[in-house]
Amino acid sequence: MKTVAYTLMLALLLSLGAAYAEDTAENVTAENVTAENVTAENVTAEVAALYIADVNIEEGYVEIANDGETAQSLENYTLKVDENEPVTLGAIEVQPASSVKLFLGAGENTETEIYLNTTIEFAESGTVSLMDPEGNEVSTLEYPMTE
Repeated sequence: MKTVAYTLMLALLLSLGAAYAEDTAENVTAENVTAENVTAENVTAEVAALYIADVNIEEGYVEIANDGETAQSLENYTLKVDENEPVTLGAIEVQPASSVKLFLGAGENTETEIYLNTTIEFAESGTVSLMDPEGNEVSTLEYPMTE
């Protein structure tokens, strides 16, 4: 009988611990994390939402997607195609659960199609990288992509 009681108590403690961990994981942000103030009550995690979703070498674009719940700005991000000089992006906003196509050539911009007016051309295969304003790699994709 004691074994059953101990097993039930252990199960209860484990479920309470899991519920507490799930609740407190929603409170961590970069603004409130320092060595002095990290506690279970004020810690939440934010996952990078931007990534390279597609590279279309025939049409000449890189598609950047946002899987997050808020709009993300690409301002001062850089896009690097193969060994070309990185292209610094302007005030481009990617809406939540949406994407924008960044065309390397010239054209007329729309809300979801941005023309970067570069002379860069895609090779038959290569690598495209997106870096944040601090130069950290956010996403990299090799092309052509295989199914």
